[in-house]
Amino acid sequence: METESDSKECELPLKKSGPKPGIIYLSSIPPYMKPNKVRNIMSQYGEIGKIYLQPEDAEIRKRRKVGGGSGKKKFTEGWVEFKKKRIAKAVVQSLNGNIIGGKKGSYYHDDIWAMKYLPRFKWSNLTEKLAYDSAVRKKKLQQEMTQVKKETNFFLEQVDKNKQISAIKRKREEKQSSSLKDTPVTAGEDKTDSISSSKAPKQRKLAQSSLRTKPIPSNILSSVFTQ
Repeated sequence: METESDSKECELPLKKSGPKPGIIYLSSIPPYMKPNKVRNIMSQYGEIGKIYLQPEDAEIRKRRKVGGGSGKKKFTEGWVEFKKKRIAKAVVQSLNGNIIGGKKGSYYHDDIWAMKYLPRFKWSNLTEKLAYDSAVRKKKLQQEMTQVKKETNFFLEQVDKNKQISAIKRKREEKQSSSLKDTPVTAGEDKTDSISSSKAPKQRKLAQSSLRTKPIPSNILSSVFTQ
């Protein structure tokens, strides 16, 4: 037999869910504004949870410093989590496109807010995005380093080839010059040259003497006088 107590279902108190947080995206950060300054300004409008500002690329900062600019750390974009998403929406509606303000003459007084509310965006999405961006940057850096190594190795190979070619040419030239120096002149060539050179003046003398002593034929003389 069922009792009244058995028929009653066990009822547990429902836990009321607290207010959902809201995240706003800052597409630009005033120059040299740090996370603590962003927190101080935003906390005036509601309770703040997490804040993350993306630092600028280290190479950009280095080039700016080398070019004579400031070496202070800058941030390019940021995310601010409000404990209540209705506060986050109200902050965006109130501040987006307006100057930061504050005390007149302050450093950030004339800078303009550029922000947007991110619906259905959770902080875990941001951490995933940052992890993905970090992996992409790491992979890109590895690719660049691999390309640099390939170019360096190719250059060194070309240098080694040029050195080898130069060494081969130098050895050939040295071999040719040494072979020319070591080539002997044969005795037959010297003797022939000396004989031919000694015979030349004698032959000229004989030819001249034969022209002087050879008698003129009589028939040639008689033909000349008969005319």
